[in-house]
Amino acid sequence: MTVPTHRLPRVLTWKSGAFLGLTTILGVFTTVGYMIGLVGAWAVIAIWAVSMLVATAQAFLYAEMATMFPNMAGGVAAYANEGLRRYTVFVGPIVSWGYWLGYSLVQAAIALIFGQVVQAQWFPAQTWGVDVLGVHIGLPHVLGAVALVSVFLLNIFGIRPAARVTSWGVIIFTVFVAVMVILPFIEGKWSGAGLTWRLDDPKLALVLLYLAGWTTYAVEGPSLFAPEYRSPGSDTPKAIRVCAMLMIGVFTIVPFVVSGTLGEKVIGDNPNGYAVDVMNLLWPGSSSLVVAVVAIGLWVTLVGTSAQAGRALLGISRSDLTVKQLSTLNSYGMPGRALGVDLVVNLLILFLVGNTVAIVAASNLGYFICCGLACWAYVLLRRDRPEWPRPYRLSRKWGAVAIALGIFDLVVAAVGITNPDLAGRGGLKETLISLVLLFVCIPLFLLRRLWQDRDRTFAWREPTPALPSGDEHTVGEGAAPQTAPVE
Repeated sequence: MTVPTHRLPRVLTWKSGAFLGLTTILGVFTTVGYMIGLVGAWAVIAIWAVSMLVATAQAFLYAEMATMFPNMAGGVAAYANEGLRRYTVFVGPIVSWGYWLGYSLVQAAIALIFGQVVQAQWFPAQTWGVDVLGVHIGLPHVLGAVALVSVFLLNIFGIRPAARVTSWGVIIFTVFVAVMVILPFIEGKWSGAGLTWRLDDPKLALVLLYLAGWTTYAVEGPSLFAPEYRSPGSDTPKAIRVCAMLMIGVFTIVPFVVSGTLGEKVIGDNPNGYAVDVMNLLWPGSSSLVVAVVAIGLWVTLVGTSAQAGRALLGISRSDLTVKQLSTLNSYGMPGRALGVDLVVNLLILFLVGNTVAIVAASNLGYFICCGLACWAYVLLRRDRPEWPRPYRLSRKWGAVAIALGIFDLVVAAVGITNPDLAGRGGLKETLISLVLLFVCIPLFLLRRLWQDRDRTFAWREPTPALPSGDEHTVGEGAAPQTAPVE
């Protein structure tokens, strides 16, 4: 494995890590509404509650592994590779690439939604567009591209600006959500009579768990910043714990309140804009303010997912699983090349792929496979490296939990990717696209191992040490210069 010559600067506290992880909380306005219209509010609350409980449980598995490898970039995928590479080197590139796709491709969809929201509110007359390769490109695409580029420019200049921006953005969004769920009760406009359960197909339930998983499973996002925490042994689990508590609350309370305020049919008819409908009912004339808050939330989500995707790609390269050019940091200590590749990929998807939501659903396959295999890697690391230092250590019973969670993730992934039509999120084309996106990692992996690393003998399995060596498990030694922490 390549030893990095530069490490990410340790400037984050658990608070900033939690804020960066919470950027995906906006999924409550991009996915939940569609599901309410499909299966009813009670079913959606159950689906998201189950998904969050699973996500939280496995996030604590990842937290332990993050404290085992405090200087390792790449998050969950890097830990999965560490647990599995002594058995085969070909699992690593698949889980790592799938993990990156999960954080990367969603940016194109979020950017397009950002452009659509801004255009509908402030530029409704700008309906011009051109057709390129069967895709109608208009103002929303241009606005989305501007958002993607602005996020890239913010992230390449260090984690401190991104952490501060996401902190304020998440606070604003949380205050807005609090107002939205409290006002209906104060004004007496909530009624539970219209809440329904229209989910009677177990297979559809698994598909919905698959679609909810990208947002809920991102509770593990703080583990991606483990190499940047000042005290990773305590900061990583603490950030995950805070993310989990807030996300469970939002993903269960918001569907409950808005469905009783607007009605399930109204939400189903406007799944991405129901926040505006709720606030206009409670506070007439507030649509511009609401759209501004939602737009800020979408942009902040791009900041967080871009930062996470860049670090995931950096970790893939530093684990020798893809081309070595992506393993370097820029003068600000950021993975500039990885962030640049991520930007280019998302601009291409934004302008050349018509159904970005279906692509996101397809990219979820690799993310679920990564999460499931990472749970099993946890068990293998416990067995193969029992004496390895673990500043944060779970009890022995978590081994059985990890096995069960891995099975759950892989079953949900199998059903979700083979039955996207049940939820109206694609068909055979999207399934094939997901497989192509996932397995493109193999030729890149072979390019790295057989050509770029041709001075080393190719091995199907790699030996792993029983204990860390040198400063592999130290915090601060050999790292980038320390500065004041980002709160």
